Amino acid sequence: MIDVTIHAVNIAVLSFCSLEAFIMMVSFRGETLHYRASRIFFAKLVVAFFTLSCYTVSIIHEPRGRDFLDAVMLSIAYVGVYVIYALYVLYLKAQVDKFTDAVPVPYWVPYFTLVVAIIGSLVWILSIFSDEFSAYRYANSVIPIEIGQIGGLILILTSFIIIIRHYRTLGLRHSLILSSMPVLLAIATFAQPYAHGVDLLYPAIMLEFLIVYTQHHLDVEIRLKKDENAEIRTRLNMATGRMKPHYLYNVLTTIYYLCETDPQKAQNAIGTFSEYLRSTLETMEKQELVSFSWELAEIRNYLTLEKLRFGDRLTVEFDTEYVDFLVPPLSIQPLVENAVKHGISPKEDGGTVRIVSRKLMDGGAQIRVIDNGVGFDVDDLKEMGVTHEGLANVRERIRLEVGGDVTVTSSPGRMTTVVVTIRPDEKGKR
Repeated sequence: MIDVTIHAVNIAVLSFCSLEAFIMMVSFRGETLHYRASRIFFAKLVVAFFTLSCYTVSIIHEPRGRDFLDAVMLSIAYVGVYVIYALYVLYLKAQVDKFTDAVPVPYWVPYFTLVVAIIGSLVWILSIFSDEFSAYRYANSVIPIEIGQIGGLILILTSFIIIIRHYRTLGLRHSLILSSMPVLLAIATFAQPYAHGVDLLYPAIMLEFLIVYTQHHLDVEIRLKKDENAEIRTRLNMATGRMKPHYLYNVLTTIYYLCETDPQKAQNAIGTFSEYLRSTLETMEKQELVSFSWELAEIRNYLTLEKLRFGDRLTVEFDTEYVDFLVPPLSIQPLVENAVKHGISPKEDGGTVRIVSRKLMDGGAQIRVIDNGVGFDVDDLKEMGVTHEGLANVRERIRLEVGGDVTVTSSPGRMTTVVVTIRPDEKGKR
C-alpha cells in the first residue's frame, strides 16, 4: 500500500513539474531571445520539459517491469539532467560575461562541463542495464549515491567555484539566486536514499527553474527598459542633433532678410520651418516604423529650407513612384543632408539632389539618393566626419529594423549614389 502511495505521489509531482516546465516554455518572452543568457535559459526550459515528460512516462510504466520503452525513457531522462546542468554552467558564464569589466569565466569551462556531462550520462545509462554500475557507496557505506551522479557532483562543485569567484561581479543577491541550482541538487542527491522512494531530484530541478525563471525575467525587464531608454535617447539625440545652432541661425537669418525683400516668401518659409520643427519634435516620441511618405515630407521640408540658403545653387528632383512601405523614422533624411552638406555645398556652382523610390520585383522597396556634387573616395568615408546622423547609423538602423542594406557608390568629382534596399519579408513590408 505504501509503495502504491509513493508511486502515485511521484507521478503527481512529476506530472505537475512537467506542466510547469511547459507553461514556462510557451510563456517565455520571444523578444528577449537576442540575449545570450535568455537563449540558454530557454534551451534549459525545453530540455527540462522533455526530460520531465520522459521520466514521468518511465514512472507510470514502472509497475509493468523494465522493458525497452522504460530503458529509453530513463536514458533520455538521465541524459537530460546532465544537459540541463551543462546549460546551467553556460548560463552562469553568460551572466558573468555580460559585465564587460568582469574577469571572464575561463574559456575551457564549457568544454570541461561538456566532457563531464557526456561521461556522466554514459555511466548513468549503463547503470540501467548493469548491476555493477547501479550504485556506489562511500567508505563505510554511510552515504549511498548512484555512480551516474558523481559527474553531477563534479558539476555542482564547478558551479559553486564559479559563483564564489564572481560573486562580487554578480552581486550577493544574484549569486544566492543562481546558487539555488547546485544547492538544491546537492540536497536532493544526498537526501534521496532517505526519502523512502519519493523522487527528489526532478522536483528540485523544477524548483530551481521557478526561482531563476522569476529572477531572469526581472533582469530581462530591467535590461529591456534600459534598451528602450537608450533607444529613446538615441532618437532624441538624432532629432535634436538635426537642430544644430549654426543651421538654425542660417535659416533664421535667411528668413530675416526675406522679411525685407520678399515678405510672402518669408511667410512661406516660416510655415515650412514651423512644420519642420513640429515634425522633428514628434520624432522624439516615435518608437515604431513610419511610412516612407512621412519620411518624404520631412525631406521636402528640409530641402525647402536649404533652398532658401542655396538658392539656384541647389536643385531638387523627386521621382518617388512607390511610397507604400515602412522605414525607420529619420533614416533616409540624413542621407539627403549628407548629399547637400558633403556633395553640393562644397561645389562652387552647386548641383542637384535627386530622390528616387521604386518597388522591387520581389515586393521590397529601393530608395536612391543621388547628387552630382564633388563626390568622394568611398574608402575615405570614415574620415569625412560623418557622425550619428550619417551613413554608419543609417546602415545599422536599416539592417536591424527592416532587414535591409545600404550601399554607396561615388568617386571624387563625380556623382554619388546611396542605395537603400528594404527587404519584403521583414518589418518594412506593408
